[in-house]
Amino acid sequence: MTLPNLVWRRYVAEMIATWLKWCRNIHLPSHIDVMNRFIALNPGYIPKGDTTNSDIALIKDMLWDEDFLLSLSDKGLQVWANATVGELVDEMRPYGRKFKEIGIICDFMDSNLTWFERVYAFGRADIIKFLRAEGRNI
Repeated sequence: MTLPNLVWRRYVAEMIATWLKWCRNIHLPSHIDVMNRFIALNPGYIPKGDTTNSDIALIKDMLWDEDFLLSLSDKGLQVWANATVGELVDEMRPYGRKFKEIGIICDFMDSNLTWFERVYAFGRADIIKFLRAEGRNI
């Protein structure tokens, strides 16, 4: 059994209402289908922090939120910087048992975990550069 990631736990708790609202305002099965196609066609995708492409909104919205990151202490940032997407999915699972939409997203992320880990690594590197430029100790 892995230990809980408290940064991811707080992140999920803060974001769950936003995620549910988003999920309930789209046709989630169609969106997951589009995302699966995107992943298949873009195995080397590198995220851009300012993306406006609604087809890949799930990626950015599930993996990072700038306001949340800026609210973390330096220790919290260290925990976040060493976290994995698998740990994020682990913290989402309890909500997935209560809300079917979150369960669908957890299953989707699990089935593409290597891709998500890779995308997260690129996005995380850019965010760490930004945070260091802002004077954060990370």
